Amino acid sequence: MELVKKIDHKVFWPFSLISTLLFCLLAKSKIETYTILSIYIAVLFSLYTLMAILFSVLSDPVSRATGKIKKGKITLYLFFHISFLFGSIGMGVLFMGNRIIIPIFNYVVQIFILGFALRKNLK
Repeated sequence: MELVKKIDHKVFWPFSLISTLLFCLLAKSKIETYTILSIYIAVLFSLYTLMAILFSVLSDPVSRATGKIKKGKITLYLFFHISFLFGSIGMGVLFMGNRIIIPIFNYVVQIFILGFALRKNLK
């Protein structure tokens, strides 16, 4: 898929995994560690859908040529993006309580890592 090729995997995966493992060190129990890791997997799906939305709006060759955006496709990706975010946050609150801020910080860091990994390949 063209979208996955735009990520510099040599940058994204090492930094992504290292930051997640550092956030796992802040966990107080195994349940919190597993919760952080499962939220990380949901974050990866969420980031993929976010990239798909941005690609559909900004870089899709069909959209550029015709000037029309595929609204149904974007709506579907947006639905999955929001579902993964709210589902993972709900699961995190269930298992971590007020310490949910740890996986949320990890999510913010993952967005910056993805942006850094995409920066070179989007030009």
